[in-house]
Amino acid sequence: MFEKIPDVLIAEKLLDSSFKKANQVQITDRNPYYKKKKTIIAKTESFSTIVISNLEQYVKKFPSIEELPSFYREIIDIKININKLKKALGAIDWARKKCQDIYSKQSRQLIKSKNIDFLISKQREIFGRISSIIKQIDKELKVVSDAQKIIKNLPEIKDITTLVIAGYPNVGKSSILRCLSSAKPEIAQYPFTTKEIHIGHLKFKEKYSIKQIQIIDTPGLLDSPIYQKNDIEKQAIAALRHLADLIVFIFDPSGISGYEMRKQELMLEDIKKLFNDVPFIIVENKVDVKKTSSSHKKISCTTGEGIEDLREEILSILTSV
Repeated sequence: MFEKIPDVLIAEKLLDSSFKKANQVQITDRNPYYKKKKTIIAKTESFSTIVISNLEQYVKKFPSIEELPSFYREIIDIKININKLKKALGAIDWARKKCQDIYSKQSRQLIKSKNIDFLISKQREIFGRISSIIKQIDKELKVVSDAQKIIKNLPEIKDITTLVIAGYPNVGKSSILRCLSSAKPEIAQYPFTTKEIHIGHLKFKEKYSIKQIQIIDTPGLLDSPIYQKNDIEKQAIAALRHLADLIVFIFDPSGISGYEMRKQELMLEDIKKLFNDVPFIIVENKVDVKKTSSSHKKISCTTGEGIEDLREEILSILTSV
């Protein structure tokens, strides 16, 4: 989705690359004077054009924040800060205009002059002024460079029926994603294994076609108010807020996760208040270790117990949405 965003170079690398390419320019002319003059003009034009073109592409090919789906906007804001990113893009566009103005005005003197010493001096002036502008926006280039790397790695969210898995860290959300779909998330026995959002798909047959439900495994939530959530947890809240047609909330009654059931129950109550218009399936995982007498759906990703029943209930709810 974001593969067209160009790699953004910081000031030093952008200038080094532009000078290197400009120095490769060679002009042939039988007359030594005209060869010298044309070479100076060509190298100056090459350097200036490369810098200006790069700055233009950084802004032009960056996705419009306002046109992105709300989920992507919130994730970008969590990871980068949208206002900071907008200001950085604005600064880069300002620099492009300044560099264009410098080159346009100064290049006329290069063409008109017949004095080689003046041409060399004017070339140095153009190089220096443009370099100074680029160095002024080094921090902004770094912001956009970081943003470019983050955005390119954002998951591709399809506009289809979506199930979001939520719960405390280490309760088995990633294991359930693996059991229900073809996704292969990292499975490990420590909190916050899932630091990003992982996506899988549950395929099913409807009449004569194969359809799919998108399943999103969110980072683990902790029992704290929304405004106190860390950036990892905020991604889970964003997925719940913008994407969920169904929420599967996972309990771990075994104690292996390190969180007592009462805390997990309090979190569920809070989540239900926030998303009271979304259907829930409440699941107890790891029942091969401990099974309670509650009315919650019981599963074990280790033995496969209850997985098929969970799959059928998910399909029953979501195919009627």
